[in-house]
Amino acid sequence: MGQLRLEKLDIGYGGQPLIRQIDLAFLQGKMTCILGSNGAGKTTLLKTIARIIEPIGGRMTLGGEEIHRMSSLRYAREVSAVLTNRVELENSTGWDVVAMGRNPHTGFFGTLGEEDRRRVQESLEACDAWGLRDQIFAKMSDGQKQKILIARGLCQSTPVLLLDEPTSHLDIFYKMEVLKTLRTQCVQEGKTVICTLHEPDLAIKCCDQLVLVKGDQIIACGETGQVVQSGAMEQLYGFSSGGFDPVLGLAEFPAGSGKDVFFAGADEGTLSLFRQLVRMQKGFAAGVLHQNDLLWRIGQAMQVPMVGQQAYLPVSAEQAQQAFSLAARYDVIVAANLPDSPLVAENLQLIRRLEEAGKTVFRTEEFRRRLAEKE
Repeated sequence: MGQLRLEKLDIGYGGQPLIRQIDLAFLQGKMTCILGSNGAGKTTLLKTIARIIEPIGGRMTLGGEEIHRMSSLRYAREVSAVLTNRVELENSTGWDVVAMGRNPHTGFFGTLGEEDRRRVQESLEACDAWGLRDQIFAKMSDGQKQKILIARGLCQSTPVLLLDEPTSHLDIFYKMEVLKTLRTQCVQEGKTVICTLHEPDLAIKCCDQLVLVKGDQIIACGETGQVVQSGAMEQLYGFSSGGFDPVLGLAEFPAGSGKDVFFAGADEGTLSLFRQLVRMQKGFAAGVLHQNDLLWRIGQAMQVPMVGQQAYLPVSAEQAQQAFSLAARYDVIVAANLPDSPLVAENLQLIRRLEEAGKTVFRTEEFRRRLAEKE
Protein backbone atom coordinates (compact mmCIF):
# COMPACT_ATOMS: atom_id res chain seq x y z
CA MET A 1 0.00 0.00 0.00
CA GLY A 2 1.33 3.41 -0.92
CA GLN A 3 0.54 6.88 0.30
CA LEU A 4 -3.04 8.14 0.58
CA ARG A 5 -3.35 11.49 -1.15
CA LEU A 6 -6.15 14.02 -1.60
CA GLU A 7 -5.64 16.52 -4.40
CA LYS A 8 -7.78 19.62 -4.96
CA LEU A 9 -10.62 17.76 -3.30
CA ASP A 10 -14.00 19.43 -2.73
CA ILE A 11 -16.33 17.61 -0.32
CA GLY A 12 -19.92 18.19 0.76
CA TYR A 13 -23.52 17.29 0.03
CA GLY A 14 -25.90 18.03 -2.83
CA GLY A 15 -23.18 19.70 -4.83
CA GLN A 16 -22.54 22.24 -2.04
CA PRO A 17 -18.95 22.05 -0.78
CA LEU A 18 -18.26 22.07 2.96
CA ILE A 19 -14.50 22.14 2.45
CA ARG A 20 -12.81 23.18 -0.76
CA GLN A 21 -9.49 22.45 -2.47
CA ILE A 22 -8.14 19.94 0.03
CA ASP A 23 -4.53 18.93 -0.60
CA LEU A 24 -3.33 16.40 1.95
CA ALA A 25 -0.94 13.47 2.12
CA PHE A 26 -1.34 10.94 4.92
CA LEU A 27 1.94 9.28 5.75
CA GLN A 28 2.29 5.55 6.22
CA GLY A 29 3.03 4.60 9.82
CA LYS A 30 1.83 7.97 11.11
CA MET A 31 -1.24 9.11 13.02
CA THR A 32 -3.09 12.17 11.77
CA CYS A 33 -5.83 13.98 13.69
CA ILE A 34 -8.42 16.24 12.07
CA LEU A 35 -9.54 19.00 14.45
CA GLY A 36 -12.37 21.48 13.99
CA SER A 37 -15.67 22.64 15.42
CA ASN A 38 -18.93 20.72 15.10
CA GLY A 39 -20.24 20.91 11.55
CA ALA A 40 -16.86 21.87 10.10
CA GLY A 41 -16.81 18.83 7.82
CA LYS A 42 -14.46 16.48 9.68
CA THR A 43 -16.84 13.50 9.50
CA THR A 44 -17.71 14.36 5.90
CA LEU A 45 -14.01 14.17 5.03
CA LEU A 46 -13.68 10.74 6.61
CA LYS A 47 -16.84 9.50 4.88
CA THR A 48 -15.48 10.74 1.57
CA ILE A 49 -12.20 8.89 2.07
CA ALA A 50 -14.22 5.81 3.09
CA ARG A 51 -16.23 6.10 -0.18
CA ILE A 52 -19.52 6.44 1.70
CA ILE A 53 -20.18 9.74 -0.07
CA GLU A 54 -18.86 10.93 -3.41
CA PRO A 55 -16.47 13.87 -3.63
CA ILE A 56 -17.74 16.95 -5.45
CA GLY A 57 -14.45 17.48 -7.20
CA GLY A 58 -10.76 16.62 -7.17
CA ARG A 59 -9.15 13.21 -6.79
CA MET A 60 -8.14 10.67 -4.15
CA THR A 61 -5.36 8.17 -4.73
CA LEU A 62 -3.92 5.27 -2.77
CA GLY A 63 -0.46 4.26 -3.85
CA GLY A 64 -0.94 6.41 -6.93
CA GLU A 65 -4.11 4.57 -7.99
CA GLU A 66 -7.44 6.35 -8.26
CA ILE A 67 -9.56 5.24 -5.32
CA HIS A 68 -12.83 5.29 -7.24
CA ARG A 69 -11.45 2.73 -9.69
CA MET A 70 -10.87 0.11 -6.97
CA SER A 71 -13.47 -2.61 -6.41
CA SER A 72 -15.38 -2.46 -3.14
CA LEU A 73 -13.77 -5.68 -1.92
CA ARG A 74 -10.26 -4.52 -2.71
CA TYR A 75 -10.85 -1.17 -1.06
CA ALA A 76 -12.25 -2.89 2.04
CA ARG A 77 -8.93 -4.74 2.29
CA GLU A 78 -7.05 -1.43 2.18
CA VAL A 79 -9.20 0.97 4.24
CA SER A 80 -11.40 0.35 7.29
CA ALA A 81 -13.63 2.93 8.93
CA VAL A 82 -15.04 3.28 12.44
CA LEU A 83 -17.65 6.02 12.16
CA THR A 84 -20.15 7.50 14.62
CA ASN A 85 -23.25 6.07 12.94
CA ARG A 86 -25.43 4.18 15.43
CA VAL A 87 -25.15 0.45 14.85
CA GLU A 88 -28.18 -1.70 15.72
CA LEU A 89 -27.39 -5.39 16.06
CA GLU A 90 -30.08 -7.12 18.11
CA ASN A 91 -28.66 -10.55 18.92
CA SER A 92 -24.98 -10.22 18.02
CA THR A 93 -22.31 -10.68 20.67
CA GLY A 94 -19.18 -8.63 20.97
CA TRP A 95 -17.29 -11.45 19.24
CA ASP A 96 -19.81 -11.49 16.37
CA VAL A 97 -19.49 -7.75 15.77
CA VAL A 98 -15.69 -7.77 15.80
CA ALA A 99 -15.64 -10.83 13.52
CA MET A 100 -17.57 -8.77 10.93
CA GLY A 101 -14.28 -7.00 10.31
CA ARG A 102 -13.00 -10.20 8.70
CA ASN A 103 -15.70 -10.13 5.98
CA PRO A 104 -13.34 -8.82 3.26
CA HIS A 105 -11.02 -11.76 3.96
CA THR A 106 -13.35 -14.75 4.48
CA GLY A 107 -14.88 -15.28 1.05
CA PHE A 108 -18.49 -15.83 -0.03
CA PHE A 109 -19.63 -17.91 2.95
CA GLY A 110 -17.89 -15.79 5.59
CA THR A 111 -16.48 -18.80 7.46
CA LEU A 112 -13.80 -17.88 9.99
CA GLY A 113 -10.55 -19.79 9.77
CA GLU A 114 -7.90 -20.14 12.45
CA GLU A 115 -6.15 -16.95 11.35
CA ASP A 116 -9.44 -15.02 11.39
CA ARG A 117 -10.28 -16.17 14.91
CA ARG A 118 -6.80 -15.20 16.06
CA ARG A 119 -7.30 -11.72 14.58
CA VAL A 120 -10.65 -11.36 16.36
CA GLN A 121 -9.13 -12.29 19.70
CA GLU A 122 -6.12 -10.00 19.21
CA SER A 123 -8.36 -7.07 18.29
CA LEU A 124 -10.61 -7.58 21.31
CA GLU A 125 -7.60 -7.80 23.61
CA ALA A 126 -5.98 -4.71 22.03
CA CYS A 127 -9.10 -2.69 22.94
CA ASP A 128 -9.41 -4.22 26.42
CA ALA A 129 -12.70 -5.76 25.26
CA TRP A 130 -12.00 -9.49 25.60
CA GLY A 131 -14.41 -9.60 28.55
CA LEU A 132 -17.19 -8.32 26.26
CA ARG A 133 -16.89 -11.11 23.69
CA ASP A 134 -19.96 -13.01 24.91
CA GLN A 135 -22.10 -10.00 25.83
CA ILE A 136 -24.97 -8.87 23.59
CA PHE A 137 -23.84 -5.79 21.69
CA ALA A 138 -27.26 -4.09 21.86
CA LYS A 139 -27.20 -4.26 25.68
CA MET A 140 -23.75 -2.75 26.08
CA SER A 141 -23.06 0.75 27.32
CA ASP A 142 -22.02 3.38 24.79
CA GLY A 143 -18.41 3.09 25.97
CA GLN A 144 -18.42 -0.69 25.62
CA LYS A 145 -19.93 -0.44 22.13
CA GLN A 146 -17.23 2.02 21.16
CA LYS A 147 -14.48 -0.39 22.18
CA ILE A 148 -16.11 -3.22 20.22
CA LEU A 149 -16.45 -1.08 17.08
CA ILE A 150 -12.81 0.00 17.28
CA ALA A 151 -11.83 -3.65 17.67
CA ARG A 152 -13.87 -4.43 14.55
CA GLY A 153 -11.92 -1.79 12.64
CA LEU A 154 -8.62 -3.27 13.80
CA CYS A 155 -9.82 -6.77 12.94
CA GLN A 156 -10.29 -5.76 9.31
CA SER A 157 -6.48 -5.69 9.12
CA THR A 158 -6.20 -2.81 6.65
CA PRO A 159 -3.15 -0.59 6.08
CA VAL A 160 -5.37 2.51 6.52
CA LEU A 161 -7.68 2.98 9.51
CA LEU A 162 -10.24 5.82 9.69
CA LEU A 163 -11.86 6.67 13.04
CA ASP A 164 -14.46 9.32 13.75
CA GLU A 165 -14.23 10.43 17.39
CA PRO A 166 -12.86 7.10 18.67
CA THR A 167 -12.68 8.44 22.24
CA SER A 168 -16.34 9.47 22.49
CA HIS A 169 -18.28 7.86 25.36
CA LEU A 170 -15.04 6.78 27.03
CA ASP A 171 -13.64 7.92 30.38
CA ILE A 172 -10.14 9.38 30.48
CA PHE A 173 -8.44 6.05 31.25
CA TYR A 174 -9.97 4.35 28.22
CA LYS A 175 -9.42 7.41 26.04
CA MET A 176 -5.71 7.04 26.75
CA GLU A 177 -5.86 3.26 26.22
CA VAL A 178 -7.58 3.59 22.84
CA LEU A 179 -5.14 6.22 21.61
CA LYS A 180 -2.19 4.19 22.87
CA THR A 181 -3.55 1.20 20.92
CA LEU A 182 -3.80 3.31 17.77
CA ARG A 183 -0.24 4.55 18.24
CA THR A 184 0.90 0.95 18.56
CA GLN A 185 -0.81 0.21 15.24
CA CYS A 186 1.23 3.01 13.66
CA VAL A 187 4.57 2.22 15.25
CA GLN A 188 4.55 -1.57 15.26
CA GLU A 189 2.23 -2.39 12.33
CA GLY A 190 3.02 0.58 10.08
CA LYS A 191 -0.63 1.53 9.72
CA THR A 192 -1.84 4.91 8.53
CA VAL A 193 -4.31 6.11 11.19
CA ILE A 194 -6.59 9.08 10.45
CA CYS A 195 -8.98 10.20 13.18
CA THR A 196 -11.09 13.09 14.39
CA LEU A 197 -11.04 14.18 18.02
CA HIS A 198 -12.66 16.85 20.16
CA GLU A 199 -9.74 16.81 22.61
CA PRO A 200 -6.94 18.98 21.21
CA ASP A 201 -4.77 18.18 24.24
CA LEU A 202 -4.86 14.46 23.42
CA ALA A 203 -4.33 15.13 19.72
CA ILE A 204 -1.22 17.18 20.43
CA LYS A 205 0.19 14.48 22.68
CA CYS A 206 -0.43 11.42 20.52
CA CYS A 207 -0.68 12.43 16.84
CA ASP A 208 2.17 12.91 14.38
CA GLN A 209 0.24 15.29 12.14
CA LEU A 210 -2.64 17.72 12.62
CA VAL A 211 -5.20 18.96 10.11
CA LEU A 212 -7.18 22.01 11.23
CA VAL A 213 -10.54 22.69 9.58
CA LYS A 214 -12.33 26.04 9.89
CA GLY A 215 -14.95 27.54 7.64
CA ASP A 216 -14.71 25.92 4.24
CA GLN A 217 -10.97 25.32 4.23
CA ILE A 218 -8.00 23.64 5.81
CA ILE A 219 -6.31 26.45 7.76
CA ALA A 220 -3.25 24.42 8.75
CA CYS A 221 -1.80 20.96 8.26
CA GLY A 222 1.52 19.34 8.94
CA GLU A 223 3.74 18.00 11.67
CA THR A 224 2.13 18.49 15.08
CA GLY A 225 4.89 20.62 16.60
CA GLN A 226 4.97 22.98 13.62
CA VAL A 227 1.18 23.43 13.59
CA VAL A 228 1.16 24.08 17.35
CA GLN A 229 3.91 26.70 17.11
CA SER A 230 2.27 28.44 14.14
CA GLY A 231 -0.59 29.96 16.15
CA ALA A 232 -3.19 28.10 14.06
CA MET A 233 -4.63 26.34 17.12
CA GLU A 234 -5.58 29.69 18.64
CA GLN A 235 -7.11 30.71 15.33
CA LEU A 236 -9.09 27.48 15.15
CA TYR A 237 -10.60 27.81 18.61
CA GLY A 238 -10.94 31.59 18.65
CA PHE A 239 -8.59 32.31 21.55
CA SER A 240 -7.45 35.84 20.79
CA SER A 241 -5.54 36.53 24.04
CA GLY A 242 -4.79 33.57 26.23
CA GLY A 243 -7.27 30.89 27.19
CA PHE A 244 -5.36 28.10 25.48
CA ASP A 245 -1.78 26.91 25.72
CA PRO A 246 -0.94 25.08 22.50
CA VAL A 247 2.30 23.58 23.82
CA LEU A 248 0.60 21.94 26.78
CA GLY A 249 -2.65 21.50 24.88
CA LEU A 250 -4.58 22.98 27.79
CA ALA A 251 -7.61 25.24 27.76
CA GLU A 252 -8.02 27.33 30.92
CA PHE A 253 -10.82 29.43 32.37
CA PRO A 254 -9.76 33.08 32.82
CA ALA A 255 -9.02 34.60 36.20
CA GLY A 256 -11.42 37.22 37.55
CA SER A 257 -10.88 40.92 37.00
CA GLY A 258 -10.54 41.92 40.66
CA LYS A 259 -7.38 42.83 42.55
CA ASP A 260 -7.71 40.14 45.18
CA VAL A 261 -4.46 38.18 45.51
CA PHE A 262 -0.83 38.56 44.48
CA PHE A 263 1.51 35.56 44.53
CA ALA A 264 5.05 36.53 45.47
CA GLY A 265 7.02 33.70 43.90
CA ALA A 266 5.73 30.17 43.49
CA ASP A 267 6.04 26.80 45.20
CA GLU A 268 4.47 23.37 44.75
CA GLY A 269 1.12 24.57 46.11
CA THR A 270 0.70 27.63 43.91
CA LEU A 271 -0.84 25.93 40.88
CA SER A 272 -3.72 24.43 42.86
CA LEU A 273 -4.38 27.88 44.37
CA PHE A 274 -4.47 29.40 40.87
CA ARG A 275 -7.19 26.94 39.90
CA GLN A 276 -9.08 27.45 43.15
CA LEU A 277 -9.16 31.22 42.70
CA VAL A 278 -10.32 30.82 39.10
CA ARG A 279 -13.21 28.68 40.33
CA MET A 280 -14.06 31.43 42.82
CA GLN A 281 -13.79 34.04 40.02
CA LYS A 282 -11.18 35.99 41.94
CA GLY A 283 -8.59 38.19 40.30
CA PHE A 284 -4.92 37.55 40.97
CA ALA A 285 -1.41 38.26 39.70
CA ALA A 286 2.05 36.78 40.24
CA GLY A 287 5.77 37.50 40.09
CA VAL A 288 8.54 36.93 39.62
CA LEU A 289 8.07 33.57 37.89
CA HIS A 290 10.55 31.77 35.68
CA GLN A 291 9.19 31.40 32.17
CA ASN A 292 10.10 27.72 31.85
CA ASP A 293 7.84 26.84 34.77
CA LEU A 294 4.54 25.07 34.09
CA LEU A 295 2.85 27.73 36.22
CA TRP A 296 3.96 30.49 33.86
CA ARG A 297 2.33 28.85 30.85
CA ILE A 298 -0.87 28.06 32.72
CA GLY A 299 -0.97 31.59 34.12
CA GLN A 300 -0.71 32.95 30.59
CA ALA A 301 -3.63 30.78 29.48
CA MET A 302 -5.61 32.07 32.48
CA GLN A 303 -4.71 35.63 31.38
CA VAL A 304 -3.08 36.37 34.72
CA PRO A 305 -0.91 39.52 35.01
CA MET A 306 2.61 38.26 35.72
CA VAL A 307 6.20 39.42 35.91
CA GLY A 308 8.58 36.85 34.44
CA GLN A 309 12.25 36.02 34.10
CA GLN A 310 13.98 33.86 31.51
CA ALA A 311 14.71 30.27 32.42
CA TYR A 312 17.69 29.60 34.70
CA LEU A 313 18.52 33.28 35.23
CA PRO A 314 18.38 34.90 38.68
CA VAL A 315 15.45 37.22 39.34
CA SER A 316 16.76 40.74 38.90
CA ALA A 317 16.23 43.74 41.17
CA GLU A 318 14.40 45.49 38.33
CA GLN A 319 11.98 42.58 37.91
CA ALA A 320 11.43 42.44 41.67
CA GLN A 321 10.58 46.16 41.60
CA GLN A 322 8.06 45.55 38.80
CA ALA A 323 6.51 42.80 40.89
CA PHE A 324 6.42 45.08 43.97
CA SER A 325 4.59 47.78 42.00
CA LEU A 326 2.11 45.21 40.68
CA ALA A 327 1.58 43.65 44.12
CA ALA A 328 0.79 47.05 45.66
CA ARG A 329 -2.54 47.05 43.78
CA TYR A 330 -3.72 43.76 45.32
CA ASP A 331 -5.46 43.16 48.65
CA VAL A 332 -3.63 40.07 49.86
CA ILE A 333 -0.13 38.69 49.29
CA VAL A 334 0.64 34.97 49.23
CA ALA A 335 4.34 34.41 49.94
CA ALA A 336 5.77 31.24 48.43
CA ASN A 337 7.99 28.91 50.43
CA LEU A 338 11.21 29.64 48.57
CA PRO A 339 14.67 28.10 48.98
CA ASP A 340 17.68 30.19 49.95
CA SER A 341 18.98 30.32 46.38
CA PRO A 342 20.53 33.07 44.23
CA LEU A 343 17.89 32.34 41.57
CA VAL A 344 15.08 33.65 43.80
CA ALA A 345 16.98 35.86 46.26
CA GLU A 346 15.19 38.95 44.91
CA ASN A 347 11.83 37.23 45.42
CA LEU A 348 12.72 36.67 49.09
CA GLN A 349 13.59 40.34 49.34
CA LEU A 350 10.30 41.20 47.58
CA ILE A 351 8.34 39.36 50.27
CA ARG A 352 10.16 41.23 53.04
CA ARG A 353 9.49 44.57 51.34
CA LEU A 354 5.78 43.79 51.03
CA GLU A 355 5.59 42.89 54.72
CA GLU A 356 7.41 46.12 55.65
CA ALA A 357 5.00 48.07 53.43
CA GLY A 358 2.13 46.83 55.62
CA LYS A 359 0.57 44.44 53.10
CA THR A 360 -1.35 41.45 54.43
CA VAL A 361 0.96 38.51 53.76
CA PHE A 362 0.08 34.81 54.12
CA ARG A 363 2.22 31.77 53.53
CA THR A 364 0.88 29.29 50.99
CA GLU A 365 -0.56 26.75 53.43
CA GLU A 366 -2.10 29.39 55.67
CA PHE A 367 -3.79 31.00 52.69
CA ARG A 368 -5.06 27.60 51.55
CA ARG A 369 -6.69 27.05 54.95
CA ARG A 370 -8.37 30.44 54.86
CA LEU A 371 -9.72 29.78 51.36
CA ALA A 372 -11.13 26.45 52.53
CA GLU A 373 -13.01 28.24 55.28
CA LYS A 374 -14.63 30.56 52.72
CA GLU A 375 -15.71 27.87 50.27
